[in-house]
Amino acid sequence: MAEKGAIELKRVVMVKAIVTEPFKQNLIKELERAVANLDAQLNQMEVQSKNYLEDLKKKGLMQKAAAFKHQLDEERARQAASKADLTMKIEEAKRLQLGNEFVQGPLEGPVQVGIGDNLYKKVGGAEIVVKDGIVQEIRGV
Repeated sequence: MAEKGAIELKRVVMVKAIVTEPFKQNLIKELERAVANLDAQLNQMEVQSKNYLEDLKKKGLMQKAAAFKHQLDEERARQAASKADLTMKIEEAKRLQLGNEFVQGPLEGPVQVGIGDNLYKKVGGAEIVVKDGIVQEIRGV
């Protein structure tokens, strides 16, 4: 509950991890799992799409088949770009130096802002640094 003359806002808090060997190996495994999931989705899409395209062609719906094939090609390109991005992230993860900080991503958290506060200091720049899941440091609070 905000005090009189104050308001509670949401702010972005950046989570950074100190790179350890377990963190690095877990990150690589997660990225490799994401690639495997993408491959599985692509394989499933290919099988389903092939059957659907054959069905459209048998029914003589060539225009609809051509439009579907175009959509399928666009989806293949999107998935290939996603896979390339994940593969690049795997290579980057393999090169992470132990002890360095790695940005894991943002979280949202509440902050009290009152009269006389510097709004920019209150809502910006907060970071949480973790090492193997344990908070080591909170910055910008």
